[in-house]
Amino acid sequence: MSTIDKDGMLIDSRVLLRRSASIEHGELSGVRAIVVHQTDSSSAQATLNGYQNGGNGAHFLIDKNGQIYQTASLLI
Repeated sequence: MSTIDKDGMLIDSRVLLRRSASIEHGELSGVRAIVVHQTDSSSAQATLNGYQNGGNGAHFLIDKNGQIYQTASLLI
C-alpha cells in the first residue's frame, strides 16, 4: 500500500524519490489535470539532472524501463 508522508512524498517500493525543490512553485491546492509529457532527453538521468538545474519539471518521471521517480512534492 502506498502512503504520502508529511512532505508530500509518495512512500511506495516502486517509486524512487529524487526530489528537485527547484521545480516546485508553490502550494498545490488540488489536482486540476493530469498532463503527460515526453522529454527529448537521452535518458531519465539526463532529465533528472535538468530538473536539478531549475526551470520546468514534473511531479513524476517514468523511465523507458518503467522505473518511476517522484521529483516534486505532492503538496507543492
